Amino acid sequence: MISKEKEEEELLKRIKEISDYKYALDESCIIAITNQKGIITHVNDNFCKISKYSREELLGSDHRIINSGHHPKPFIKELWTTIANGRVWKGELKNRAKDGTPYWVDTTIVPFLNEQGKPYQYVAIRSDITERKKGEEELLKKIKEISDYKYALDESSIVAITNQKGIITHVNDNFCKISKYSREELLGQDHRIINSNYHSKEYIQELWKTIANGKVWKGELKNKAKDGTPYWVDTTIVPFLNEQGKPYQYVAIRSDITERKKGEEKIAKMLINAEHQNKQLVDFCNIVSHNLRAPLVNISMLLDYTESSDDEEEKAEVLSKIKPVVNHLNGILDELVESLQVRQDLAIESSEVNLQETLDRVLIGFDTQIHAYNTQLEVNFEEAPSLFYPQRYADSIFTNMVSNALKYKSPDRDLALKITSRRDEGGILLSIQDNGLGIDLNLHKDNIFKIRKVFHKHPDARGFGLFMTKTQVEAMGGRIWVESSPNVGTTFYIKLNNQII
Repeated sequence: MISKEKEEEELLKRIKEISDYKYALDESCIIAITNQKGIITHVNDNFCKISKYSREELLGSDHRIINSGHHPKPFIKELWTTIANGRVWKGELKNRAKDGTPYWVDTTIVPFLNEQGKPYQYVAIRSDITERKKGEEELLKKIKEISDYKYALDESSIVAITNQKGIITHVNDNFCKISKYSREELLGQDHRIINSNYHSKEYIQELWKTIANGKVWKGELKNKAKDGTPYWVDTTIVPFLNEQGKPYQYVAIRSDITERKKGEEKIAKMLINAEHQNKQLVDFCNIVSHNLRAPLVNISMLLDYTESSDDEEEKAEVLSKIKPVVNHLNGILDELVESLQVRQDLAIESSEVNLQETLDRVLIGFDTQIHAYNTQLEVNFEEAPSLFYPQRYADSIFTNMVSNALKYKSPDRDLALKITSRRDEGGILLSIQDNGLGIDLNLHKDNIFKIRKVFHKHPDARGFGLFMTKTQVEAMGGRIWVESSPNVGTTFYIKLNNQII
């Protein structure tokens, strides 16, 4: 049997142990005890410290004294239902100190039950988690802020994310909308799926070099939608770096600038056109000044002579000389007017032009000369047989080119004339090659296509055909140039842009 002394010793030991637990609990936790009605019957120092109420202010009150009003009524009701049924309740509570300061406590409420299993008091053990909750609230605030930014970004921008290899891992709705690809078609692909091939390899290599080195790239990109429609995007690509400072993914944020680029292109064309028209005006003034001055001076001198002479026969003779000069002047004016009409006729109608049929029709007018000169004619329009162009201009171009070749043939050999067409960078390149007299480009290269410039003596040479051909070609956005050697021959090249069928 255990002696009474031993029992007392064991009891004292248990009491000390309980006292030590209570001490440890009081030192480390916030303790409150209430009766079954929720009236506070005990609080420890930590409770007074955190609530900023004195013990006297707390005892006899209920927990409404520290109610912050943060929690909804169903939450508080569920708490009381749990402990009133003798079950432990655990959760987080936001309370309010005497000075109005809010604080959070991680709370465990333990019901103490009587012999009938009914709670007769409740012990609430709390720990201060205010700083943790502040951190959580700050984190939630940051998360919401980031979520709001992401929402704003998704609504306003075209967003794509790729891994370090450039494989698309995420696209937003705006990306799908502008590219006209579904999300399923884009994920797992790289950006070559929307490559328009507009930019040079060097441009794209520089882009990748920049982001692969962990730097942000900004620029403008021309892409191509699923249906082939081009579109422009102002682009910022941001590399996300791992702990080693190497990119593990790239976020591309774009905005649609297609309309702006169209406007810029339109303005650029207007400026080029204005510059071109200004140059044409200067050229025209120079032409007028150069080519009309001599006939007008000649007429003026003849009129002065008639006014100073009393001999009627002499006057009649002088007047007879004025008429050819006037006719010559009229011819020059007609040529100038014709060239102006070409430059102003921006709305001239284009149609499908069959090159072989056009050339055959032109050659009929030169049939006698072609046979007389024993002309060797070689024609090849197989690669580019047709083009979309004003028929009148096509007739004029072939007429002037064939006429030049016949006029300036070499007297030492039969004429060989070769006319071909081929596809060239989205357009057609015509070449007209002869073995005639040729032109010394060292002397005449700056005057080849100027009005009333001739390079060989010929009774029919007016120096207007090449000028007119250049005017018609340039009016449709094309270009003409020449290669030639004296006594070897001449080749004219005519580039007709974007006119291919």
